[in-house]
Amino acid sequence: MIQIEPGSKGFTALALAAERSRPYAVALVAAARGQGDVQVVVDELGEIVGDVLERFPRFAEILGSSEISITEKDRILVDVFQGKASDLVMRFLRVLNRHGRLDLLAGVAREAKILWDRECRRVPVSVRSASPLSDEQVARLRDGLAQSTGLEPLLQISIHPELLGGLVIQLGDQRYDASLKNRLETLRQRLIQGKTHEIQSRRDQFSHSE
Repeated sequence: MIQIEPGSKGFTALALAAERSRPYAVALVAAARGQGDVQVVVDELGEIVGDVLERFPRFAEILGSSEISITEKDRILVDVFQGKASDLVMRFLRVLNRHGRLDLLAGVAREAKILWDRECRRVPVSVRSASPLSDEQVARLRDGLAQSTGLEPLLQISIHPELLGGLVIQLGDQRYDASLKNRLETLRQRLIQGKTHEIQSRRDQFSHSE
């Protein structure tokens, strides 16, 4: 998982893209809610982004290009997605095109998922583990997080051998570091502080003895 630090240019660009995409995501979720199939629509849009735009970046460039007319893009959308995408998603793609906002499609899909997850009281949780977790460990972790947060955790587990052991859990702004690497670093800092305190005490004793 790529981490983008707050204050960086990448973070600013991502925030701006989210701000521009959010109104369209809100409109899509509202329209899907009216039909009672929000989850299906959100998943479908995510599949279009993952299975089409990310796999075929040249196609994504064409949809986002300002050099290709809206009429031509509409023809492309119909040729590629008509009969494969649901009617609502198909209409939504064409609306984005008419507004010249097909370049926001990935951002809209991301924001729509965030909005719907929030409405369903689901929360993404990043879990970094030193080694693969068993099904039982994943189930215990999910249950524990559900009980402590009152939300349904959506676990995103990645393996990082450099942690040596244990887990690092990120839930929103909250970070819980129970990795062996962190515990060893904490122990090292305590030893350094203890040694510094011991040296200072000896200096004080020496000063008083003069």
